[in-house]
Amino acid sequence: MSDKRSVDDLSLEELEALVEKRRRIERARQFAENPDGRRFRPVTVMPAESAKNAPAANGAQKVKRLRDRALLAVEVLAVLGLVVIIIGSLTNLQSLNQQSVQARDATLSLDSATSTASGQQLPGSSFPPPSQSSELPGSSFPPEPAPPALGIQLQAVAAVPVPTPGPRSPTRIVIPSVNIDWPVVEGDSWEELKQGIGHHVGSANPGERGNLILSGHDDVYGEPFRDLEKLSIGKDVLVYAGNTTFRYIIQAKRVVAPADLTVLAPSKNPIITLITCTPYRIDTSRLVLIGELAP
Repeated sequence: MSDKRSVDDLSLEELEALVEKRRRIERARQFAENPDGRRFRPVTVMPAESAKNAPAANGAQKVKRLRDRALLAVEVLAVLGLVVIIIGSLTNLQSLNQQSVQARDATLSLDSATSTASGQQLPGSSFPPPSQSSELPGSSFPPEPAPPALGIQLQAVAAVPVPTPGPRSPTRIVIPSVNIDWPVVEGDSWEELKQGIGHHVGSANPGERGNLILSGHDDVYGEPFRDLEKLSIGKDVLVYAGNTTFRYIIQAKRVVAPADLTVLAPSKNPIITLITCTPYRIDTSRLVLIGELAP
């Protein structure tokens, strides 16, 4: 039903609705009369500033992608280099350990060949006092030289000579339960422990009353005490002095700080103290095993 009212009778809202309706009708008519028959296609118009910045944004993204790829390549090369360094270090350490084992075997063979002549050696009766070092022996880290003071020329101090082993000095240690068999040398500094197990200067000889102190590495120079942590209480430790064998029985096992020197104290009874680093290849503490001379 058509509205017969005049324009003056219509309200403002009704007039606006009527105008909008006329516009829709006119647009529909124009679209229908379009000779090309094309359909309406919405077009998105980019602002002028966005259109100018589009190439710059694409270039920045390319640069970012190239930078990310370069960083990834650098990281991969760094990881590969680290792997190569680790493999090389382990190979060198293995070679060093093999050389130490070969030197041990040669020393043990020489001891066996010359053991009958050991009685002709002079006894080591004049031992210097025990070492006053602030740390237990057996460290896997080489000693670091002390930095010279500014403006002061340090004078070299001659090292205390290691005494010549006497006929009662330990020459070999065998622990059957953990397959340890190494020669024993006098002294337990860094240089002596390269050759095998070190006998602490001033400590007792095998079978004597006192504290027989032996130290060795667990992860360098052949790893002589590598399996010492597996040694259980009650197991035997055999220490040779030439052709004489002395048997000790392990009674205690503990881990101490490197600065704990109480384990170096003398004893009224014939005991043995075995020292090495722990944990394996970390070496922040010392593993100490104490045994008594078997009757």
